[in-house]
Amino acid sequence: MRKSQEVVGLAVIHSKTGKKLGTVSDLLFDETQKLRGLLIENGGWLRKRRWIRIEEVQSMGKDAILVDSEETLLTLNEETESWTGILSGDKKLRGRPVLLSNGCQIGILENVYFLEEVGTLIGYELSDGWINDLQDGRKILKSKAPLIWGEDVLIAPFDQIQLKDQK
Repeated sequence: MRKSQEVVGLAVIHSKTGKKLGTVSDLLFDETQKLRGLLIENGGWLRKRRWIRIEEVQSMGKDAILVDSEETLLTLNEETESWTGILSGDKKLRGRPVLLSNGCQIGILENVYFLEEVGTLIGYELSDGWINDLQDGRKILKSKAPLIWGEDVLIAPFDQIQLKDQK
C-alpha cells in the first residue's frame, strides 16, 4: 500500500542507462477510479508533461521509480487529459470536501492510498484543518463502494465506510 504523497516527487530512472527521465508530478486515475499512470515532468523552462502507464513501471521504491525504456514516456492526449489527478487538472482531488451520503462533511481530501501492483484505490486521507491535524492526526476513510467523484465534492456512501484516526 502506498500513499500518493510518497510517490509525487520521485525521480523516474531508466533502469538500463541510469538516466533520469523526469519526476513524478501526479497520479492519474480514470473514470472507474483505477490508477492508470503517473504524470511526469522533466526539468527545464519548457516543462513537457508526459505520462507512464502504471503497467510499465518496473519497480516503485521509496527513492525512485524504475522503467526499462524511454519509450514508456507517452504524450498526454484527449483521453488522458480527461483523467483525474490528485494534484493537477480541472478535476484534481486534493482539497475537495468529502461528504457522507447523509450530508455530513467529514473532512478535506489530502492524499489517497493505493496498491501499486494492481492500481486499486483503497483509501483516502482526510484533514480537518492543520490545527486539528496536529492535535488529533488525520482521518483515514475506507469504503466498500467507490466514492462519487462529483464536480465540487466527493460523496461517500454513509453505510459502507470505515473511518478511523491515523494515530
